[in-house]
Amino acid sequence: MKKYKQKIIPMVSTESWKQLTKKELIEHAYELYLSKLSGVEVINEDLGITVKFEKWSAKKTTKGSALYSKKAAIIEVLDDLVRYAEFSNWGNRKDNDITSVIGYFNMKVMVKIDGILEHIHLVIQVKNNGKFHYTMEVNKKNR
Repeated sequence: MKKYKQKIIPMVSTESWKQLTKKELIEHAYELYLSKLSGVEVINEDLGITVKFEKWSAKKTTKGSALYSKKAAIIEVLDDLVRYAEFSNWGNRKDNDITSVIGYFNMKVMVKIDGILEHIHLVIQVKNNGKFHYTMEVNKKNR
């Protein structure tokens, strides 16, 4: 079987995000996620699974941890990142997860941010009803 390799590298700029205050950054990123992604389903090319973006993911991504211009800018192309991400490894469910969570697909994907190639770690939640949900992304490399 041929191993999947990412062929398309999305590009994004942080220029407009850097102009915002911390509060504006969070609010704008949250609203962008809701308007662009909430309820959207994307097929991941590596695993062939349909990943759904939910409203609770918007909160976790924008308000659940530190938000900075690079992370906010990624929301603009997050659907493409999930589409082109490559499976990395399996993550077991945590003790505090709801009972319907089986575990997590850890994914890796490349994106050009301000012209610099960055490696991003994405997490896809696997549920016992056969559904897959985007949960959050974290910068793997910080240049």
